[in-house]
Amino acid sequence: MLTAIGIDSDPTLVHFVETAAGMGADLKLLNLRAAVEGSWRLPLGSGEPARFAFGGESLALAPGDAVYCRLIDLSPVLEERDARRRWRSLVGGLAAWLEQSEGVVINRPGHAADNGSKPLHEAWLRRQGFDVPASLTSSSAERLSVFAGQGPTIAKSVQGIRADTRAVAPEDFTGFVAARGPVHLQRRILGRDLRIHVVGADVHGEMIESDAVDYRTEVARFREFPVPADLARRLARATEAAGLVFAGWDFKLDDKGRFWCLEANPMPGYDGYDTRANGAISRSLVERLRSRP
Repeated sequence: MLTAIGIDSDPTLVHFVETAAGMGADLKLLNLRAAVEGSWRLPLGSGEPARFAFGGESLALAPGDAVYCRLIDLSPVLEERDARRRWRSLVGGLAAWLEQSEGVVINRPGHAADNGSKPLHEAWLRRQGFDVPASLTSSSAERLSVFAGQGPTIAKSVQGIRADTRAVAPEDFTGFVAARGPVHLQRRILGRDLRIHVVGADVHGEMIESDAVDYRTEVARFREFPVPADLARRLARATEAAGLVFAGWDFKLDDKGRFWCLEANPMPGYDGYDTRANGAISRSLVERLRSRP
């Protein structure tokens, strides 16, 4: 029995559940939006199952169960104090319980936390031996302007929160005040985008061709990309080193054939890529969940 955990409005979770069910997977769903309205018990260190009761139903998670989870905490967007408290309690408790679970968990919530800070994450990527574009994180208008003047530059979210990437120039920092910072700048690499999903030893690559700074904002052309064997092995090792089973890696492939690593996403929204890959990523996920830890 496999368990999927998340919220019912998350398209990636919905895609996984529907695709896994279509593959014949025996699957149960813990919808956090429903669970937060009920009661729960999450014993730690005792080997006891986690138990949930909501809407006249009950659900139990044994410590050895296989889990695909996308823990999304809705407390920041809620106005009612008690509702915020319940969301924080449920998500925090589940995260702690999943960390000590003996089963396959994709992914354990406490791993790859460096992704929440772009400077820290880029330093980790470099330590794994990947080529990472030069970058600067600063609240100084002068330093930001100088960096932007040294070559093509993009601005990215300094945190792990999804935000569109955009091109910037030195004049964009005229009148910039430190209180609006910090800003994370990165040297723009011209070339084709690659998204490579890693599930254990399985590697699925896609090439994206677009004239946009951020291909997610414009029409793009997608095609399967056979990942070179050496790069595939390095990505599998780095994913494991991060404590992850599943990761979505973003690269730029420049005209000289050099792979530039931009990010390793520990909770990738993979549904669009998987649809174009005819469910290959979901099959890897289901197979990994069915395996032993």
